Amino acid sequence: DYSLFSGLLAGSLEIFRDKRYDVLINGSDRATPSYLGVDAPVSNLGEVEAKGYEFELRVNKQLTDNMRVWGNFSMTHNENKIIVKDDEPMKPNYQKQEGYAIGQYKSFIDAGYVNNIDELYGSPALATDDRFRLPGSYYIIDFNGDGLIDSKDQAPFGYTSTPQNTYNATIGFEWKGFSCFAQFYGVRNVTRDVVLTSFGNKMNTVYDMGSIWSKDNQNADVTQYRWSTAPVSKEGGSFPAYGTQYLYDGSYIRLKNVELAYSWNGGWIRNIGLSYLKLFVNGNNLWLWTRMPDDRESNIGGASYTGAYPTVKRFNFGLKVTL
Repeated sequence: DYSLFSGLLAGSLEIFRDKRYDVLINGSDRATPSYLGVDAPVSNLGEVEAKGYEFELRVNKQLTDNMRVWGNFSMTHNENKIIVKDDEPMKPNYQKQEGYAIGQYKSFIDAGYVNNIDELYGSPALATDDRFRLPGSYYIIDFNGDGLIDSKDQAPFGYTSTPQNTYNATIGFEWKGFSCFAQFYGVRNVTRDVVLTSFGNKMNTVYDMGSIWSKDNQNADVTQYRWSTAPVSKEGGSFPAYGTQYLYDGSYIRLKNVELAYSWNGGWIRNIGLSYLKLFVNGNNLWLWTRMPDDRESNIGGASYTGAYPTVKRFNFGLKVTL
């Protein structure tokens, strides 16, 4: 904890490091041979390390007898790593959970588009439904170099669905009964899995995800939309042909709260039997900056992960009285 310049600046700094042992691992997640015939027992074999810090700064300045400005600022950083998860010993490191964060995303990695027939024939084949690939598909990296795109080519990508960094900034002033404050909140180092499949199940549903690949636009935001020739193959619970298209940088900055108010604590309000009166107008979630395709703070929302319920924007008018 610290305080400087007669209270003008104050705050705190906390640093933590946490090591957990004997974490339970489900039998289905343990490295056991297929001929065992049953799931291995749940065991206290896991080990996880977490570390981070939290910083807070408060500013309070009385400019004049009637004017005060203030601000509260904070940042939190929190990351973790799996030390032991009983992964298969001979499994490549990039396929293991050990060494990565809890919930680390893994995906087929794309490297641009297949723009013509020559590039199509020169790109690695999908293990399933390779016949659906056309110019305009992603070039999927053969991560293990065996000449075929299958579940073994999924590699760590991005972060987890839990932000590593969170930020908060609230600033305000008070002047002759007037008061105002605004709160900004943001997150960083977070990945969101948002599957927005246009024409899914041959429905007339198309999501606006930016520019679409064509022979005249080979630096587009997304692959060419398909009606019945969509590369629907699944390997390891993911769609190889879509690469990282549905994994987004989930960072955002939100104007979470704003309030403007005027207060009376003397004068005419005493004549009507009150000791305090405050009139205010405030709003919540008034502005957002993000790279996400929609306004969401989680992955799950709507049917089949097609969208989260939008964050509600609110405006409030009111008064507060004290007798």
